[in-house]
Amino acid sequence: MKTIFVALDLDTNVETILDTAKDLAKHYASQLILATVERELPGTEGATEELVKDEITEAYGDDVHELHKLALSISEEGLECRALLMEGTTADQIVNAANDMAADLIVLGNHGHNPIYDTLIGSAVPGVVRMAKQKVLLVPVEG
Repeated sequence: MKTIFVALDLDTNVETILDTAKDLAKHYASQLILATVERELPGTEGATEELVKDEITEAYGDDVHELHKLALSISEEGLECRALLMEGTTADQIVNAANDMAADLIVLGNHGHNPIYDTLIGSAVPGVVRMAKQKVLLVPVEG
C-alpha cells in the first residue's frame, strides 16, 4: 500500500481519522495525502500563482492553513505527507483525486448516521463507498 488518501471534513474532530491513517502509513511505509473539499473556490482566472494562493487563502484561509499545518505536523513525525484542497461535489472529488493519485486506500470519517440523515443533511460516505475502486476504510468519529 503505497498511497493512502485521507479525506477530511475540517469542521469535525479529525484526530481519530489521522491517528488511524498515520498508523497505517507507518505500518505500510505509505505516503499520506490529506484532502478536503470546498463546494466552490473563488474565481482566479488570469491571476499569477502567488495571487491565486493569496485569493484562495483569503477565501478559505482557515481550511488551507489547517490542512497544511496538519500535513506539516505529520511530515515532522517522519511520514511522507501532503495536503490537497479540492473544489466541487465531495464524493466525486474524493474518488477522482484518489484515482488520479493512484491511491490504494481511501480513509474517511463516519458519523454513523442513518441513510435518511445522509439524504436530508448530506454525507460523502455513501457516494465514495459506491464509486471508489479502492478499498475504503470508515473510521467512526463523534461530532
